[in-house]
Amino acid sequence: MIAASLPPLPAGGAETQALRLGKALVENGNAICFITPGKGAAGKNGELQGMPVFRLNSIFNRLFTLVSSLRKKKTQAAPTRIEFDDATEKTSQINSRVGWPTIIYYHIFYYHSLFFLWPRRKTFDILHAHTMEWSAIVAARLGKALGKPVLIKDSTMNGFASLGRFPNGERLQRKIISQCHFVAMTRVIEANLKQAGIPAGKISRIPNGIDVTRTAVSASGDRDALRVLFVGNLYQQPAKGVDILLKAWVIVSNKVPGAILELIGDGDLNAYRTYAETLGVGNSVFFHGKQSDLSTFYRSAAIFVLPSRREGMSNALMEAMLHGLPCVATDISGNQDLITPDVSGLLVPAARVEPLAASITYLLEHPAEAQRMGTEAQSAIRSQTDIRIIARHYAELYRRLLAGSVGIFDGVQR
Repeated sequence: MIAASLPPLPAGGAETQALRLGKALVENGNAICFITPGKGAAGKNGELQGMPVFRLNSIFNRLFTLVSSLRKKKTQAAPTRIEFDDATEKTSQINSRVGWPTIIYYHIFYYHSLFFLWPRRKTFDILHAHTMEWSAIVAARLGKALGKPVLIKDSTMNGFASLGRFPNGERLQRKIISQCHFVAMTRVIEANLKQAGIPAGKISRIPNGIDVTRTAVSASGDRDALRVLFVGNLYQQPAKGVDILLKAWVIVSNKVPGAILELIGDGDLNAYRTYAETLGVGNSVFFHGKQSDLSTFYRSAAIFVLPSRREGMSNALMEAMLHGLPCVATDISGNQDLITPDVSGLLVPAARVEPLAASITYLLEHPAEAQRMGTEAQSAIRSQTDIRIIARHYAELYRRLLAGSVGIFDGVQR
C-alpha cells in the first residue's frame, strides 16, 4: 500500500481508511505493508497496527526539506481565510495548479520506491494507492516498471479530475487509465470516473469501512439535548463548509437558546474564534482543536453536523452514526451514500445557510424524532460499512486483479 503520509506525521481520512483496511485484511490472512515518504524524526521504518511501514528516506529528502523550509521563511504566511463566496468561486473542487515542490517531492519518492521495491518485486503482488493525487501517479509508474497490477482508490468527489492540475495532466490521466484499476467509494465518484473515460470494467465500487464491533453508545444514551458536534480539519476550508455552519448557527442560537456548538479539528483556532465573535455567537461556539479521543464528544452530543462542500466518504460521519447520533449533512457524494433522508438523518443543499439552520433547529426541537434517526443511523452503519466485510470485498478484488478477470465488480452491500 502506498500512502502519502502516515502517523506520527499528519494523515487524513484516506490514510486512516488505509490503515483500517490493512488491519482488517491482515486479520483475514493477507500480508500488507506500507511505503511512505520518510521525514525528519519519522524517517525510520517500523510498524503501525502490526503492519510493516517502510518510510523511504535519503539525503534527497533532507535536502528537499531544507530548501522548502528556507523558501517558507522567505514567504510571508497568508492570513487564514474562513469565508468563501460560492456564487463567484469554485468551492467544490481544488483548482490551483500543482507547484514545483510537490512535483519534486513525488519524483524523489518514486525513485526511492523503485530502488526499494525492485529487489523485493517477487515478494508482493499488488500496488494499492489510496488517493487520486500524486501517490496515484507514483503507483502507476511503479506498476509499469515492476510489472505489477495497480489499484487506485479515488477518495474524493473530483479526484481524477484534479490530476489535470499536474503538468501534462491529460497525458498523466490517459496513462493512469491504461495501467490501473479503480475503486470508487460512492455513486458520484463512480459516475465521475466513467465520465472521465474510464471503462466500467476498470471500476469497482466499494465504500469505506468502520470497525462496527467496537462498543458504541446507543441512541438512547445520556446526552446533552442542546449540544451539536462537528468534527473535521479546519485547515480544509472551503471543503468543510465551516463558514456556512457558523452563519447557520447565528439562526440556530436565536431560535434555540442554550444550544451549544462544539467543533473538533486542527486549524487556526484563534482566527475561527474571532470569526465566531464577529458573528455574535462566540459565547455558544467552542473550538477544541485536534483531539486524540473523540468518544466523549460523540457520547455527549445530541446531533452531529457535517456541512461540507465536498467529501469522499467521511470517517467522522461514519463514527457519529455508529455512536447513534442523528446527523445533518450536505447532499453530496459520500453523505448521500450513508444517510437515507428523513430515516437515518437529514440532507441539506451544500453551501446554503438557511436549510442547514432549519434542519439543525428541527432536530433540537424534536428530540424523539432525533433519537429515532440516531437509532436508524447506527443500524445502517453497522449493516453497510462493516470493515471486515469491506476487507473481504478488497481481497476478492485483489484475487480477480491477479487472475486478470476483474470485469465489473460491485462490493456495495445491499
